[in-house]
Amino acid sequence: MRVRFFVTKGKAEYVSIYMRFWDSIRIDQKAKTGMIVKYDYFSNAKQLVKAKADYKQKDFVNQNLRALRSHVIENYNVDFNSKKHIGKKWLKMQIDDYFGRANHDELYKIYLDAWVQRFIEEAPKRLHKGKPIARRTIQHYQTTLNKIVAFQDHNKTRLRFEDIGLKFYRDFLDYCRSVEKLNDNTIGGYIGNFKMWCRNIELEGLPVNQQYKHSEFMAISNKTSDVYLTESEINAIYEQDFSSSVRLDNARDLFVIGLRTGLRISDFLRLKEIDIKKGYIQIETAKTGEPVIIPLHHQIKAIIEKNGGKLPYSISDQRFNLYIKEVCQMAGITEKVEGAKMNPETKRKESGIYPKFELVSSHICRRSFATNLYGKLPNMNIMAITGHRTESQFLKYIKITKKEHAEMLRKHWAKEEKEQGYNNILTAIK
Repeated sequence: MRVRFFVTKGKAEYVSIYMRFWDSIRIDQKAKTGMIVKYDYFSNAKQLVKAKADYKQKDFVNQNLRALRSHVIENYNVDFNSKKHIGKKWLKMQIDDYFGRANHDELYKIYLDAWVQRFIEEAPKRLHKGKPIARRTIQHYQTTLNKIVAFQDHNKTRLRFEDIGLKFYRDFLDYCRSVEKLNDNTIGGYIGNFKMWCRNIELEGLPVNQQYKHSEFMAISNKTSDVYLTESEINAIYEQDFSSSVRLDNARDLFVIGLRTGLRISDFLRLKEIDIKKGYIQIETAKTGEPVIIPLHHQIKAIIEKNGGKLPYSISDQRFNLYIKEVCQMAGITEKVEGAKMNPETKRKESGIYPKFELVSSHICRRSFATNLYGKLPNMNIMAITGHRTESQFLKYIKITKKEHAEMLRKHWAKEEKEQGYNNILTAIK
């Protein structure tokens, strides 16, 4: 194979540098490299820019011509011997690939936002562990893409794959914290998507920055102060008389169903019917597509019987979150605790000390369910219902305090002491 760079004289002061790639049989192609030079500054004999003292780009152009030569030869060696089609535009494609250029239809091969947009469009057809990607997961992809676009607009740049390194990571964290005022858990979700996307970009053979694998490039998180409802608080909610308000009575019944099943709001609000005789709720969860079977708690049975065998009527997520705060307040759940709630002016969560009922939302259902059963049932039994795939995820989710852990150990030792005393009595009797 032979490679040649050359220029041809024209009327303009600057001329294009061409590349010719050929042999005697298989291929003979010519294409512009995209670099220009003054005609008198280029040596067709040496195929390089002449050593002119006043031409500052000499080294830049010559280095790229040498690297481009190697790039084309190496790729031809792979493509030809892998039986790939060497089309009429093969040389142009190799030059564009080397310089990271693409036409409008191929921007996804260079720019992160274009690649992610394509990924999102194809997401409904993709599988994750053999199952379709959940709608909410795709929504989170779109939210992350929106943040990429906002970051680019803020910095007046467009991110290439090669840019997704440690500098980008640090700049993106700073932007999210100082400009967007986001908490670390939210930012960590975006970083998790970046890392997953970079792995996929690399699998497609595109030139991604390897720094995404660095230990510093990690999905950050902060300790959350999410609250949960204790058994006594749930019972107080269940026993509270709401007969004077159909709205709150219905919201309380929905709330108890969420608290006693551990289902997400997207699942327990779409329950159509429950057959008390079967004694189980069986449903495929909306977020993960996992089937779960949950035995009926006696409070749920009572609610269905009260409603003549029917479930409470469904309401929107927004109304549910609003009404259950009223429900908890009327049930006396007013103790001041540490937590975080949304500031309506800044649209951001702010940590502080608030009455507990103000911190209640639909997320408290699953967390309360898991936390109240922790230590009473094997973790794997609880995880089979909550859908946590690993015990480490489950342990991060539950909200047992250090004092509560100590109390569990105290009760365990008290039980051991009582059993030992009983055994000593039996021994003495014998």
